[in-house]
Amino acid sequence: MHIKFGWALDRAPWQSENRTGSSSTNTSPTGTTVVTGPLGLLGILQTRLGTTRPSVKRPIRIAQYRSLMAEADHPWYRCSFATDPWNTAHHLLRLRDDAIEAGWQPAADTETYAEHPRLEALAAVERLVRLGPAHDPAAALTPGRADDLQEVLTLIRQHGPNWPLGIDTIEVQDRLADLPHTWQNIVEAVKAAGVTITATPPQSGVPELTVVRGPDEWSTAEAAARWLANAHDQEKLCIIAGDSTTVLDHELSHRGSPTLGIARRSAMDPSGQVLPVFLSAILPPTDIRRVAEFLSLSFGVQDSEASAKALVPRSVSTPLLNALTSEPGISGDPDSAWMRALRDLHNQAGTEPVTRAKTAETAHNIDRLIRLSPPVIDNDFIDLATLQPALDWLASRLRSVAHQPGDATSATGPVFITEATNHLNSFREALAQLPTDQLRVRELFDIADACAPATPHTTAEAVAAKWTVVSEPSEVPDDCETILWWSSHRSDGDETDIWDPEEAVALSRSGAQISSAAERERLRQAAALRGLRHATTLICFWPERIRGEETSLHPVLSNLAEDIAAAYPERFASKGVDAVLGDTSIARAVPTLLETGTWRLCGVSTTFDEVAPETTTPPSTISRSLDADFTHLLPEKLSFTQIEQLLSDPLGWTLERAIGIRHGFSSEVPTGNRMIGTFVHAIVENLVSRGVAANGSLPTTPMMADTFDRFVPRFASELLLPGQKARLGTIRSTVLASLTSLFTALQNRGITLTGAEADFTHAWGLTIGGSLRTVELGGMRDLEGTFDDGRPAIIDLKWSNSGKRYRTMIDEGEAVQLSLYSRTAEAGGDGNPLTAYFLLKQGRFVCTDSALDPDFTGGSDGSDDSGTDPAGDPAGLWPRIEASVEDALTKIATGDFESLSADVYADFGITPEEKSTDLNKEIKAIKDAASAEGRLFIDKPQRFSAFNIIYGIAGDHS
Repeated sequence: MHIKFGWALDRAPWQSENRTGSSSTNTSPTGTTVVTGPLGLLGILQTRLGTTRPSVKRPIRIAQYRSLMAEADHPWYRCSFATDPWNTAHHLLRLRDDAIEAGWQPAADTETYAEHPRLEALAAVERLVRLGPAHDPAAALTPGRADDLQEVLTLIRQHGPNWPLGIDTIEVQDRLADLPHTWQNIVEAVKAAGVTITATPPQSGVPELTVVRGPDEWSTAEAAARWLANAHDQEKLCIIAGDSTTVLDHELSHRGSPTLGIARRSAMDPSGQVLPVFLSAILPPTDIRRVAEFLSLSFGVQDSEASAKALVPRSVSTPLLNALTSEPGISGDPDSAWMRALRDLHNQAGTEPVTRAKTAETAHNIDRLIRLSPPVIDNDFIDLATLQPALDWLASRLRSVAHQPGDATSATGPVFITEATNHLNSFREALAQLPTDQLRVRELFDIADACAPATPHTTAEAVAAKWTVVSEPSEVPDDCETILWWSSHRSDGDETDIWDPEEAVALSRSGAQISSAAERERLRQAAALRGLRHATTLICFWPERIRGEETSLHPVLSNLAEDIAAAYPERFASKGVDAVLGDTSIARAVPTLLETGTWRLCGVSTTFDEVAPETTTPPSTISRSLDADFTHLLPEKLSFTQIEQLLSDPLGWTLERAIGIRHGFSSEVPTGNRMIGTFVHAIVENLVSRGVAANGSLPTTPMMADTFDRFVPRFASELLLPGQKARLGTIRSTVLASLTSLFTALQNRGITLTGAEADFTHAWGLTIGGSLRTVELGGMRDLEGTFDDGRPAIIDLKWSNSGKRYRTMIDEGEAVQLSLYSRTAEAGGDGNPLTAYFLLKQGRFVCTDSALDPDFTGGSDGSDDSGTDPAGDPAGLWPRIEASVEDALTKIATGDFESLSADVYADFGITPEEKSTDLNKEIKAIKDAASAEGRLFIDKPQRFSAFNIIYGIAGDHS
């Protein structure tokens, strides 16, 4: 065997060749040439020496070292270890392995490190280390790469001359003196064992360099793909993928060329998110947003039309997500939406015993993991024994998903599940190494992150091509003639020192020779420069910005520029690196590659016609008219929200209600004002339905407080999470004071509550296009009550940051909801029904009754119940509402679809987020015109419309 060994060649393509004839470096007539780096050579030597062992995942070793550190309990790391044991162990294990690899021999170490507490701590832990495989009960730490390296060095020194290594020659690509001290020793030991060591002759030539600079990845990738698509003699071409080739692959695919499939480097594979999402969902206190993420978790199949696989079956997740959307909390209350969903799933199990029984069982198991028997956490420490049932369930679920039928044309789905399963197994193995029954919750997630797979994924797969693809300049093969270096920018993997100079000196006295960061970087740069020198032509494609961040050229190009300046002094006015790299003979900007219809770069040219940039014209109007009969779009039922939409955006109503264009299903767990409003509505409904706030009764503060506290887990569990205590207290005091004001004011006004959240339906006759049509009007009223004479009172509860708009709605005659309630209330007593908003956050009424709302000045003083309608009473608004709905539906039936507010935005050419005085004037003119015709136009903020992109006014006019 002939080995070409280079410090940076571990990821290089392995090359084999049948060697005919002999040479000074190979005594056998035939043989195999292997190109490898330190990791590969270590593996070959271990195989020859018979010391190979199963690879051990690093988290297992971190867990073992954490146990040793806990036993040693050295004062240098004691405080950090108590706060963050996992990451502290991770850091010290890295130091330990680096020292061992550099030659530190703790067993023979007689040094004392009193002046170096970090080394003293390492030595204290190392005294407890007993190396051995994981299955050995006497072993305390599984050997790592550093231990393997020292073991190989020891065995070669002891037995090398008498042990057949099966290696004829090792050709060292780097200067032997530049290698780390341990590797110098290994090379010398192998040489003493009879292996011939040769040095690669230095490369003398320099390639013809061209640096193609683009402002971003896309323009640069277009140039690189165009060159590749038209280049000849691709067998002698090597591509260095300096970064993800996702953008380049897109351009290559567009031209029918093979793709490279190099993924973007990331800290964690997407499959590594399954376990953290699951843990976040099941660990108390319950965060229902994390529960919703867990229930929604699915993984698709790349480039396939097959549906995504769900961790939780859709038959289970959909009803549970709907329950959380309805009531943002998980409660054992039998009346809660969560429990109703579980009962429904259980009751349905009898109709199809096999599939629905499994569905009900899965739902019950999820409820058990989250609500009934979640892992036990005490003072931020989790009992690991109580976590095991949840991990067992997740493992079972992953196995079940893996055996579901899927798309046989792609392996993405199965690979994803396999990686997620391996992540879970590694996590459990790491936990098993810890000599403790409890862990901090944060450390649990640290371990999960450490065990996560890091396999990158890409949007395009590598396609076979004649060229060679490598990741680093040092990996370029010897027979390469042309190099295309994609994304030739500085990488983030720069070397750093982890030892202080004084510590390095102290370790040297113990036999360890620490390589400095400068020495390691010099070795890496020399290998990169040697790789580039293999070619006669080097074309670098350099995006100046990647993902919004500025980049700089790879530092090896500076070294190459110095060599070029020395080789061709007549070409450059200055030998400075910047001057050479910026010279017109080397630097090319992407736009300059095209001249008079011909694109040229480094011997490749192609002609094409320039196409004028495509321009999109913003719409000048959104409303549409079609010549047809659209009576089939007319509704059979209407609610307040539909009426309000018809009065503001009939086109939007048509798209959403009549045609059914909506956002795809997604679980949106309520939060903020929406959550609190639902929560307080439920409290009021409970107080009224129990009778403590109905039929003249006035609930006490303890009654309301008890209801509030009982309903928090069911309707607002977000308020029980850590960090929410102050917010919960503020909302609690606000709600109790507000409800006291509500019930007291109603009692003082002589209104007796009779119902809450009451359904109503009403037949509504409308004249549409000259024909009478009956529509069912329906909805729910928050609070219903009566005066002593039977006159109805209807209260709508609102939780809003500001009550100004409700005051404006009543004063300007736009309180459509109150008018609807007044119209559909059963008549009784004298006068129109009293309708009012009650602002829960502010604790006050907004209505036309000055006894309830002192801010109202347009009506009676409140003492007159004679039935005279006060000015601005919402009841008087109904004829205008009816006329407006009839007008809107008539237009829809005849093909006239209006969106007057969106028209104004389109006409002014501004987006819904922008503000404009002229726009406000135009919308006011629309309102005034509708009012003059006896109709009502509701100005709803356009930024809340779901159709702004479809309308073309959101800034995207395509």
